[in-house]
Amino acid sequence: MQQAVGEITSVADRSWPRDNSAVWEITTAASRQYFVKRHPSPQFHEREVTAYDEVVPSLGYGRAPELIAADQDLAAIVISGLPGEVLKGLSLSPSMELEAYRQAGWLLRRIHDVPITVPGVRGVRRVVERCEEHLRRADGLLRVREVAFVRACATALAAIEPRLPVTATHGDFMPRNFLWDRRTCRLALIDFERAELGPAVRDLVRLEYGCWDTRPELREAFLDGYDRNFTHDERQALTCLAALDALSGLQWGTEHGDTEVISRARATFARLMA
Repeated sequence: MQQAVGEITSVADRSWPRDNSAVWEITTAASRQYFVKRHPSPQFHEREVTAYDEVVPSLGYGRAPELIAADQDLAAIVISGLPGEVLKGLSLSPSMELEAYRQAGWLLRRIHDVPITVPGVRGVRRVVERCEEHLRRADGLLRVREVAFVRACATALAAIEPRLPVTATHGDFMPRNFLWDRRTCRLALIDFERAELGPAVRDLVRLEYGCWDTRPELREAFLDGYDRNFTHDERQALTCLAALDALSGLQWGTEHGDTEVISRARATFARLMA
């Protein structure tokens, strides 16, 4: 560790309050800030390291951490710190909040515009294939109507899939992974462990069925920064992906006692079924 960052003077646990999060903030003798992150699986580690290599450079300087070191055996990385605060729960003026979401749209568009060098990859196939597994594990958590709706969404998504353009995606694009720097009024992105190829609307699910649900002005600001209209197929895919994400979240949240994830899943189903 010290070979990568220099003499360490303090360490603080910055993990999310869940059992598979392991993040530490490191301060060095030179007063520089770094973060050490240990991934819950080799797959998450590979995704994040690949994203730092192939996707993050497209965002520009200061818009995401810099990868300092990676250890495949430990499934761990060291990244640079960035100025700013997590946007989720942050109190901002209305104009600054809209600007933050406009920049979020601009940054996501840069991710989605990264050239794809692996042809023929379809990013929703795994989600569809795991639908029945998740339904079995969520047995008793959904009403009959909700189960039927999820299955219909899986069928529809499988049919739409060949018509969906494949892009690089962030995979967990939501305000808890946005950093807002009040001094410079700039947004940065963190947490790329779920980054992989998939449909662009994959990154909109937890915004559309989250903070945008009651804040349409945030959606408008984001789309202004994103600067692209979505096709009919993409809009339909967004609905289907939301249902499958809610199913996965409800099942996972119940197994792990994560009330926030359960609440988000329940709210998604309530809106979809309405």
